Amino acid sequence: MHPEVIAIGTLGIIASGAFGWFFAWYATIGGYSSLIIAVIFALIYLALFTLRMLITKKPAHAWTLITGDLVVFLLSFAGHFSLWLVVTGIVTARWLFAAWREGRRSIDNMLRIRLKGFAHGFIKLSFRAVLFLGIASYLSLVNPDRIAVSRALVSETIASAIGSANKSILEQVVGRPISPEESSTAIERVSAGLYTGINALIATVPPQAQTALLVGIGIIVFLLAGSLTSVLMPLVMLFVWGVMQLLLHFKIITIKTEKADREVIVL
Repeated sequence: MHPEVIAIGTLGIIASGAFGWFFAWYATIGGYSSLIIAVIFALIYLALFTLRMLITKKPAHAWTLITGDLVVFLLSFAGHFSLWLVVTGIVTARWLFAAWREGRRSIDNMLRIRLKGFAHGFIKLSFRAVLFLGIASYLSLVNPDRIAVSRALVSETIASAIGSANKSILEQVVGRPISPEESSTAIERVSAGLYTGINALIATVPPQAQTALLVGIGIIVFLLAGSLTSVLMPLVMLFVWGVMQLLLHFKIITIKTEKADREVIVL
């Protein structure tokens, strides 16, 4: 393995570790600031993983670096280790390798290296693999016997639903302006009712079906978050493009043109 590959691979492992550390902090302690930092490091990892795919040709090297990524990520959950977390790591490793293989296949079919050509194959696969890693590792910390929706989540959802635009509609319905105190009181009452009703509904789920419910919630969150792929892909590709330009400028990597013979059928 070339020193440049080792250096870029090490940066990817560090980014994966930072992603895991901040995400584990959010999952165990809380705080949206740690979640935002974790998302930033996840995007940096995706960008470095893309760059690594471009310069890593051997499957053994790809497997070695992917294993390092996931070991460092999972070490952040060392105090909450479980079989579910191990299975999550294995599935993610195979998913990331499939993304690497798809990326290398795209390169083999390109006459010129175009980063946009990786968007719908490689980037989508790698993004969904990292998304699965985050959701599954978070759910591994949840006790199926204690599934509940937090009061804060319900309140924030209701507050965002009753925004300024919806507030003006409500004012037109009632025929008078609604004061901030009245709006706050309405949010509290609706939140209290929904909080009680949702958790009462969850409590009716039989114990043997609670694990299936947890998995179902994870699948729904995964599908909803997967819609962000098209939004985040340009950010990842822009980062990769910038890093590649720096590497080319300092002649750490070079792009050369190769000639290849092509077989044709003749009569």
